[in-house]
Amino acid sequence: MAAKVIPFPTQSEPNLTEIEILIREWLFNISEEHDFIEHVATRMMSFISNYANKWFEPTFNLAVPPTLTLEERKTLVVSIETGVDDTAKQVQEMVNKIIVERFFLEVEMYESREKSKLVCPKR
Repeated sequence: MAAKVIPFPTQSEPNLTEIEILIREWLFNISEEHDFIEHVATRMMSFISNYANKWFEPTFNLAVPPTLTLEERKTLVVSIETGVDDTAKQVQEMVNKIIVERFFLEVEMYESREKSKLVCPKR
């Protein structure tokens, strides 16, 4: 029996509008300042678009012995699909954590920039 290629399950692209709305709500809860919200939201959406919104589809070229029964093959496919689904969930959870960490970093950088303007105003 020839090896069967099993594609990594694809995920639909996240709705960036919903993500941006959520980010803007988080920012509004921190400060109602328009410049702050616009600056951080714009940078976050750029980050998400560039780094967190990428999908990949690894493939597996598994050599399956011809002696496997149909039932064994079905069990193998289910096992692989389960493992791939679990991996995809773990990757998505990590991406979500990275986005939240970046959010806090962007807020911190904005606040630092604003504080430095107060300490060293332009002449």
